[in-house]
Amino acid sequence: MKNTTKVWIFLLIVSLAHLFIGYQVGDRAGLLLGFFLAVLFNLSVFFFGEVHLLKYTGARLLRGQDAWNLIERVEKFSEHMGIPAPEVYVMTNASATAFSIGQPWRKSAICISTGALEKLNDKELEALLAHQVCHIQRLDTFAFGVTSTIANSFVGLGRWLDFAIPKLKIFSSLLSPLAWLVIRTTVSEKNYFENDDLAASFLHDRKTLAETLWKLENAAKAKPLRLPACTAHLFMVNPLGHLEKNWFYLTHPPLEKRIKRLIGYFPL
Repeated sequence: MKNTTKVWIFLLIVSLAHLFIGYQVGDRAGLLLGFFLAVLFNLSVFFFGEVHLLKYTGARLLRGQDAWNLIERVEKFSEHMGIPAPEVYVMTNASATAFSIGQPWRKSAICISTGALEKLNDKELEALLAHQVCHIQRLDTFAFGVTSTIANSFVGLGRWLDFAIPKLKIFSSLLSPLAWLVIRTTVSEKNYFENDDLAASFLHDRKTLAETLWKLENAAKAKPLRLPACTAHLFMVNPLGHLEKNWFYLTHPPLEKRIKRLIGYFPL
């Protein structure tokens, strides 16, 4: 089953759950309340969603002077892939990293850190951009973004309940694993492997992509990012470095597996 299909099914189930619970709690009035909550939930998913990550990272839209020709390269890759060119954002951060967001009906975006611009050579930078355009073309950004928003709603609910009922303070512990379960039902190692293969075939250069992944992974370990909950899977490699130890919260495949699939050996 495709990721996008899983997302639509999940959204349908959650919306129906709002209606069912509302009716059980408050009969017709509860059903009406459940309907409005379902509408509010879907609006938050489709129109606000992962955009908050751009604001959180302080990313700025790249306009005018573009010393790295990022916009031109992204436009070239997008034209080849047959998709509208995403906007390009740059965030000021020493860690070399990148992520992409996008939905079929909205302008997509690629965000790259200043650390990546400084640490990657020209070919590696091209591999990074192509890799992110492939994610957008495959609609991974849609699936990843929707699950991130849904998972964050569980995390936010848990924190609010802990604040409202301070004597218990168990809700975050209960709902956080549920939030990540939502992500893991859609995001798997297969998503990253298939996108690596697509980008490599597009670039005709598997080794450069492997070297790019290696540099980004090591940069994340040296300078891990602190991010909102349930957003790490949007990045090209795990941006948390050593900050996250729980395997259940790690969605990216091990670097060794990704590089071995690309070039047949590890280390580089």
